[in-house]
Amino acid sequence: MIKKIVYFFEEDKTYMTQWQRIHIFDELEKHGIEITVFNPLKYKSYLEANNELIKLIVNKSFDLFMTGIGGEKLFIDTLEKIKNKGILTLLICFDNLHAPYMHKRLAPLFNLVWLTSKETMYLFKKWGCNNIIFQPYAANPYVFNPNWTSNQNIINFIGTPYGSRLHKINSLLKNNIQCHVYSNQLIKIDEPNNVEKISYLNVLKNIVELMRFPIGRKVFCGAVVKKLFYNKEHIITKNEYLDISPSVSFDEMKYIYANNSLSLNITELRNTYVLKKPLHKLHLRTFEIPMCGGLELTSHTEELASYFDEGKEIVLYKSEEELLSKAKFYLNPKNNNLILKMKKKARARAVKEHTWSNRFEAVFDRLEK
Repeated sequence: MIKKIVYFFEEDKTYMTQWQRIHIFDELEKHGIEITVFNPLKYKSYLEANNELIKLIVNKSFDLFMTGIGGEKLFIDTLEKIKNKGILTLLICFDNLHAPYMHKRLAPLFNLVWLTSKETMYLFKKWGCNNIIFQPYAANPYVFNPNWTSNQNIINFIGTPYGSRLHKINSLLKNNIQCHVYSNQLIKIDEPNNVEKISYLNVLKNIVELMRFPIGRKVFCGAVVKKLFYNKEHIITKNEYLDISPSVSFDEMKYIYANNSLSLNITELRNTYVLKKPLHKLHLRTFEIPMCGGLELTSHTEELASYFDEGKEIVLYKSEEELLSKAKFYLNPKNNNLILKMKKKARARAVKEHTWSNRFEAVFDRLEK
């Protein structure tokens, strides 16, 4: 039975890494799983980090080694020594939809590879990965618990509006639909921005990487089309239907999701929203909204429709016209009772099927077979 995990994890203080403590660590620890973080960023070099990791493995007992790190930061020799110690190994690929090649070198060496998008599974099989599990993100039911008090007939979006996010929000605003956006960036919108220097070498490397596989080429195509034809759409429409507030804490987020009629989620990947057939990636917000007791408004995908029942647990649209018509319908105060029923059903479905403990239970079952 897997009870002790060592996690090779480049952790800093930003939300880009801290979400894992809030989501994964907290929930698994409540289920009796002990996670020891080994952070290579604490060492002078990756060579030193790998050496110290081996010492930790030798001196302490673990059931599972897991990581989401790609590239050459974890050495092949280190991974082999971990496996020789009889420790099971798990590679989690949080971004395998658009960045699969970061895992090409090491993925075949792991006992199990966890993909969060199935579209690039064929690549991992081609590279020799014999044990693959596909599961999307999830949400922690202990942290993201609902507090339904009163319903506000408004659509919220929590996060930085850019690309497809900005496009959808502007569409709602231009059609007189009330929206509330929580973003520090918008609060500072009239202040001069510090322009970051562009590394053209990194840009070129990213382009080369994207051109290696069909989804990458589609991402690149979306970026080109956006630049040529949609480049002017970079400012949010400011009118009487827009409320702007600073970014919020997790406790504030829970309340907002639970007590607004609709919570907007954007699944279109990067700039592919400008293409006739966009790419979609499900991420944390997909499961945070229903787990918090919110009613999610987002694009229809077959995958998402298999996780939540349309019209009963989630609101899905297939066109801009349907986005607008459904937004107006659910913002009508006459439908407040219906909305609360849908929120409660969505929460129940999320708790039953979309927790991190569910996901890891499936992982442990596969590893221990």
